[in-house]
Amino acid sequence: MTEKEGETEVGDFNCRHLVLMRHAKSDWGNESMSDHERPLNRRGMRDAPLMAQWLSENGLIPDQILSSSAERTRETVELMLPSWNRDPICSSTESLYLATPDTIMSTVRGGEADAGILMVVAHNPGMAYLASSLADKGLDMPTAAIAVFKVANTEWSELHSGTPMQLTHFMRPKAL
Repeated sequence: MTEKEGETEVGDFNCRHLVLMRHAKSDWGNESMSDHERPLNRRGMRDAPLMAQWLSENGLIPDQILSSSAERTRETVELMLPSWNRDPICSSTESLYLATPDTIMSTVRGGEADAGILMVVAHNPGMAYLASSLADKGLDMPTAAIAVFKVANTEWSELHSGTPMQLTHFMRPKAL
């Protein structure tokens, strides 16, 4: 695609960023608790702010965060917020709970039009499959891992499988 055709390339300055994050490590200690209700464990509570700081250091504080309605994803987001100097628009949705890559992308298409950096916090295997597909290579998404994609400047609502994207950052807590 060229600018002549009315579209910008991924390298242009007006690009958006899509941040995909798998929730931080959850606690499996209470077997009577449903999967949806599981909270973070001690490592998860440590890793979420660590990854938020990494996003901040890389100029990737989200304008909007869409998260699964599961307790562990909502806690991941809550623990990240104090690390940033501004508050993103945050919402949780049932549709991201154990979502497929197609469902995750459908949810992204509902992102705020003015969100330059849109973050999704959800679960595997959907996050790993989606990140791998967008990167055009296998990406392992351990808990609290983040994959960042530069997206051609298009409205989130117009995002489709052919939209140019480029993996610009990948980080996991153990690498920090």
